[in-house]
Amino acid sequence: MTDVKAFKALSLLMTIGLVAVAACTIQLRGGEESPSSPKAEQTTGVTSSDLARCRSVTSEESAAYQHCKQVWAENRRRFLAGKDGAAVPGHDDSAATLAPAPKDQSRMPQGYPPLAIPEASKP
Repeated sequence: MTDVKAFKALSLLMTIGLVAVAACTIQLRGGEESPSSPKAEQTTGVTSSDLARCRSVTSEESAAYQHCKQVWAENRRRFLAGKDGAAVPGHDDSAATLAPAPKDQSRMPQGYPPLAIPEASKP
């Protein structure tokens, strides 16, 4: 009979332990939301509505089209700025970022004979 009581006690202890671990996990997962997300939503809310409106603007609507070009430029600047927001408004350095960096040739094997090219006449 003591084996049954020990099993019940162990089962109760494991159940309580699992409930405690689950409660801690739920509590920790709920705390991940950062407080800055409502602020980000407020700043992008106006821009998002402008972007949504600009999807249907045509080039014939010149005043709205010019405004949308500015909205798109600002959105592009914010997107490409990254987390630190280092992009400077009005400074377009897209040409500098398009130039590829020279390739590093230091890892290329040096001093090996060229590979033999198989002849077309051989099967």
